[in-house]
Formats: sequence, C-alpha cells, structure tokens
Amino acid sequence: MQRVTRFGVSVPTTLMKKFDDIIESERYKNRSKAISELIRSKVSESEFMKGSHFLIGTITYLYDPTVHSVLKQLHDATVSSKATVHASTNVPAKENKVLGVLTCEGDWFDIKETYQRINKTKGVEYCKASFVNPAIEE
Repeated sequence: MQRVTRFGVSVPTTLMKKFDDIIESERYKNRSKAISELIRSKVSESEFMKGSHFLIGTITYLYDPTVHSVLKQLHDATVSSKATVHASTNVPAKENKVLGVLTCEGDWFDIKETYQRINKTKGVEYCKASFVNPAIEE
C-alpha cells in the first residue's frame, strides 16, 4: 500500500461550501479523494507542459467542414502524426460544424506537434488537448 501524507489547508468558508457541494454531487467518498484527483490533474497538466513524458489522452477540436481543404489538412495531421492515434471520431454539430476527437498516446513532443498542426489549420475554430500521464502515482 502506498504511503500517504496528511496536510492542512486554509480556505474561505464559502469556497469550502462550494467544494463540498461538488464532492456531494459528484459522489466522492470524501474530501481527500476529491483533493487527490485535483492534485493528480494538476500534476498531469504540468507534466504535459514540461514535455518528454509518455502521455495518453485526447485532442478535441471543432471545425467548419466547408472551409477549403480543412478535411485534407486534418487527415494529413492525423496520419502523419508520430504519436500513436488509436481512434478518430467526427460528430456533426449544429450550424455546419463538426466536433473531432483524436484518442492518442505517445511522447509529449509528438503529441504537441499533432495538436499544433490541427490547431493552426484554417477552419478549426477550437482545439484543446487533454492528456494524463498514466505513471502518476495514485
């Protein structure tokens, strides 16, 4: 079993009440579980920004398929990716938009390159990467 560290945190009462409401609505067993998840999320985000780590996650983007060559550029970004792309899903959305989601894994630099290619594609209106380092301690 992994060792744990206990620590105290001082926060405004109103903030704690809101956090407790979230804990209840999301059915966490206790504050410790919720705080541990927040810490893991922040560590994972930090690892993503530093690079040179193995990550797994998604690149989510919203695009207008009527923009000239957007489909070809998105396809090229996917197939030429050095990251391993496990799945690519496109879901029609309202107002002639499509939501694309890539599930991929690999080195941060390879994932970042794929993300940047998608993000700079003309016709892509939104792009967000969400990754975790599966090696983060529980």
